[in-house]
Amino acid sequence: MRDDDEEIPGQEGFIPFSTGRARAAKAARSRLRAAGATACSATVVEMVGKWVRIRMDSAASGLAERRLRVKAEVVAGDRVWLEGEGDMQVVGGFEPRRTELRRSGNSGVRVVCANADVLAIVSATQDPPFRAGLVDRMLVAAGSAGMTAALVLNKCDTGMPEEVLERLALYEDLGLPVFMLSALQGKNMAEFREFLHGRTTVLAGHSGVGKSSLLRALVPNAEPKVGHVDEWGRGRHTTTGACAFDLPDLPGKPPGVVVDLPGVREYGVGFVLRPELRTHFPELVDLRCRYADCLHDGEDGCIAGEHSDPIRLESYQKLLEECV
Repeated sequence: MRDDDEEIPGQEGFIPFSTGRARAAKAARSRLRAAGATACSATVVEMVGKWVRIRMDSAASGLAERRLRVKAEVVAGDRVWLEGEGDMQVVGGFEPRRTELRRSGNSGVRVVCANADVLAIVSATQDPPFRAGLVDRMLVAAGSAGMTAALVLNKCDTGMPEEVLERLALYEDLGLPVFMLSALQGKNMAEFREFLHGRTTVLAGHSGVGKSSLLRALVPNAEPKVGHVDEWGRGRHTTTGACAFDLPDLPGKPPGVVVDLPGVREYGVGFVLRPELRTHFPELVDLRCRYADCLHDGEDGCIAGEHSDPIRLESYQKLLEECV
């Protein structure tokens, strides 16, 4: 191992950044080692441009905002180690991620959050309309990330269309936890709060579903950046990345964290392999089609159309065209 790459005490178990990203920090590391510095660990709370907000493991250190000294590809939820003190502090590396929530788009595939346990898919009843296709996409993203999922239907005080109730019943039959609530009126919020404790949960959903109101109801001191919903029901969220918030303590409950994602209009899952996709649709897993490797896309001898909900099957087949 070269001298520049020698470990600093306290960074065991973390992965250094690649040579290209870490080159700018090597000189600083040498100075830190000469001064006998040790590494300390932290969790990334938010990334905004070249700024990072971190929560130190040491309670005395609290929450601090610092400019990164290296070009670090980290996201909210990453466990990182820091080297040095004061203005000389740099991000030196990160722990292996337990989970990676990814999203694909025009700019490729990117990780939007790390080390979360649950993806809570937030939707509204009718303003904006419930979008089963978007829910299915996010369920695939959660399964691909190794996360569990839950469906949160907000704005239940505005009415519950029968077709939405039918969709919810289908998701419950598939084993998906469903919460019907109103963040503004506080309806059924206690049950959802209990569910969140002991977990790191990502709140994600279509723009305009009231996710910011939900976050404020869960974390009273949170200050999400809120946009507006125009006459076409399209939301505009001013947050540019994920941001984590600690939940207020509940007696007898372990601590919990919620991660707020910006509102989306679409959610790409182009990183999923075609043969893998059916594993994220439980109703398709055990079908006995003519061929064991049937993709359930209209092949000869496929029985998916006889045993699957038509809307879910349409979602699956549309996603199949997007997968690699």
